[in-house]
Amino acid sequence: AVIAGLFTGVVAARVLGGLAGQAFGWRAVFVGAAVLTAVLGLATAYILPVERRQRRGPLFAGLVAIPGLVRRSPDLWRACVRQAGMYGAWSALWTSLALLLTEGEGYGMTTAAAGLFGLFGLAASVVAPLAGGLVDRFGAAKVVRSAYALAALSVPLFWLGGQVMAALCAAAVLVHAALVASHVANQTLALTTTSAPATANTAYVVAGFAGGALASALAGPAFGHWGWGGVCAVAGAWLVLGWTATAVRPARSARSARSARSVRSAR
Repeated sequence: AVIAGLFTGVVAARVLGGLAGQAFGWRAVFVGAAVLTAVLGLATAYILPVERRQRRGPLFAGLVAIPGLVRRSPDLWRACVRQAGMYGAWSALWTSLALLLTEGEGYGMTTAAAGLFGLFGLAASVVAPLAGGLVDRFGAAKVVRSAYALAALSVPLFWLGGQVMAALCAAAVLVHAALVASHVANQTLALTTTSAPATANTAYVVAGFAGGALASALAGPAFGHWGWGGVCAVAGAWLVLGWTATAVRPARSARSARSARSVRSAR
């Protein structure tokens, strides 16, 4: 439910931002975003219940513990890397899509029309509750594999979408559904495979958004040099890296996991 709300906000903001940008210019969009952020921050501070917990250890002990926690947990490491690959592929395509839609060599749409394209992603947000049920039934690993297969299918559709609008619409739904399903499954792994779920979740979120930011940074120059095909190549490369980098479990983590299983068996 939380993830459905997260990605609904992401794509709905794209729609509203496109309409506002067309009507009032991009500066008004940024000012409006700043005001909304301040209002939501104050409302959150007022509405959320007060939680007083005794702090143990240094203030930044959790941040210092992240590298060691990731090394000791192969499932957490795998979730972080695979979500970085998935989020990077989605981010490269989604952030560059406006260039394809609005440029004269592309579809030549207005800013408002390009923003409305986010409705395809909004339709895919309904996958989040379904993905949660699938994780409970079949396990997170199977859902992640299915999400990667769906994302891999969307990349050639995106490439074809540079010329065929129907393919672009289908790809937009598929890649967003893949991202949401992958996020639900990978975050489930991050929250349940260690004894420090908050620290593990921090590592997971940072890894995912770092992958997205880096892929977006590469997608812009790729579009400038090689056009839409270059963006699709960046997205495909990110998916390949996210999957192949986790195909082999780190040696230390594998030994730790085997040792933990041996201890449990002995008990």
